[in-house]
Amino acid sequence: MNLLSLKKSRTTAVVICLIVISSISVGFKLSYVDFNEPPISEDTYAYVLAAFSIINGDFSQPDTKPLGWSILISPFYLFIDSNDLLDYLNIARILSIAISTITIIAMYVLARRFFDEKYSLVASCLFAFEPHLNNNSVLGISEPIFILAIILSTIFILQKNHSWYFYLSFFLAGIAWWIRVNGFITVVILSIIFFIVYKPTSKNFFKYLLCITLFIIIASPMLMQKYDQFDDPLYFQISSNYFLGDPVFHFSENTKNIQYSANDYIQDNGIISFIERFGTTGLYNMASFLLKMLFPYLIILVPFGILFSLRTFAQDKDYIKSIWILLLISIGSVVIQFSIAPDMRFIYHTFPFLIILSTIVIQRIVKHGLSTFSFSEKQKNFFLVGIICVVIILSGTFTLRIDTPDKLLSQERIEFSKILTQKFNGKILDVGDTLRLLTYTQLQNSPNLFKEFKISTYDFVVGRQSNIFASENMLERTVLYAQSLDELIEIGKEYDLKYIAINEKSGKTVWYPYLITLYDEGKNYPFLTEVMDTEKMGFKKFKVKVFEIDYDKFILKET
Repeated sequence: MNLLSLKKSRTTAVVICLIVISSISVGFKLSYVDFNEPPISEDTYAYVLAAFSIINGDFSQPDTKPLGWSILISPFYLFIDSNDLLDYLNIARILSIAISTITIIAMYVLARRFFDEKYSLVASCLFAFEPHLNNNSVLGISEPIFILAIILSTIFILQKNHSWYFYLSFFLAGIAWWIRVNGFITVVILSIIFFIVYKPTSKNFFKYLLCITLFIIIASPMLMQKYDQFDDPLYFQISSNYFLGDPVFHFSENTKNIQYSANDYIQDNGIISFIERFGTTGLYNMASFLLKMLFPYLIILVPFGILFSLRTFAQDKDYIKSIWILLLISIGSVVIQFSIAPDMRFIYHTFPFLIILSTIVIQRIVKHGLSTFSFSEKQKNFFLVGIICVVIILSGTFTLRIDTPDKLLSQERIEFSKILTQKFNGKILDVGDTLRLLTYTQLQNSPNLFKEFKISTYDFVVGRQSNIFASENMLERTVLYAQSLDELIEIGKEYDLKYIAINEKSGKTVWYPYLITLYDEGKNYPFLTEVMDTEKMGFKKFKVKVFEIDYDKFILKET
């Protein structure tokens, strides 16, 4: 009876701790969001529009983003009837925050595969207070649900005491593929982990075939839809000219249909150049982004965690091997992606497993290191609490420094977008992230565009060019590839480019490096007419100029 009471009290203590941890985490998350302002991430709009497509009975697959997240949020839209796009964006954000918070519990369960309750709570803290994840959770995009699916699939496969949990793991791998394209890699990882944990016997091989069958069944509706649309069940748009080595080629209206494979690059430049461009560059970019991603506290713990995990004695060795398989394949699978368009979000799902390695360090220090100095259990517990307090302080400090909402900047972005939509139509080129909230403004002004949206009706790419706006005679964003201003104007004439919008802070743009001086020197070009200057209009933070192109004067200049 006493043992039962002790177990019950420990469970109660864990539940209370998880509630406290989750509450603090929600506080950090809410510091990143203002529900009265639209989200900055334009991926949010793509997912929300896809949700309306589903509501309208169109399950067509988008070119690059699977429907999983949109399917999940679409039922919630049936409970409201609003013409305000912000209401629907906020539902996506709230669901994203809720899922990210629930994942704290999943992180605790995953950590229990490696640690006792005390250190599993520490792992939950490291996850709950991680600033990058908290910032990402308020955007209303797919990372939080993807991370949850990856954690759950790992929990179920790292369970030697049950002979059927691994089926759930492969089931969730199929779900993960519905959520993000790189979810396909999950089944490769789980396949290797399956034979590490359960060993390669004839009986287990049969079970593995059942797991793969379950995975294919879950993914099959998506694969069949892609086959119907694109004649390829594994279609992904970015593959056609990926190895040109520049993301601008893929999105540019004048180059997006170019076919250029890895073999083409090797024939033109040689295998050594290919390895340097897509291998070495990718590894360098990934290392750089990983260092940034691990700030502010994991940067200290992860290196030691890597060392300690190579010779662990308090964890199941097969489970540690599984963590390493997951990390190496997850990171290795996006090396080429990082060589072209690096983005931390591609590897956010590795956070839980980096945190497991980090917790090994804390366990080793507290459980064994402090014993050298004859610390009592009570003193060790105080030390652990101190570590958690330091994590909270570092997280709070970092939170104040990254992407906290700037209300004035957001309001000026919206006002700028409103003026653009009222005064101008035609194609416009964005230099320096000037049009980030243009999509929001255009959709907000025309509720029928989003409430009646169907993926099959529009060739829709949020943030680039889209005939959803062209069809309504609205301002239409475009991307054009060129290597100089003169070349851009020549190409622009062919593709009906009418305006160029440039941010004063466009000095770091990689898409149009030859235009970085245009903000100050645009008046020196007779074929460019300044039609808008936000600084002259009284804007304080969002300083943008819009130039209209006069092709007649450019032709005269050339002749």
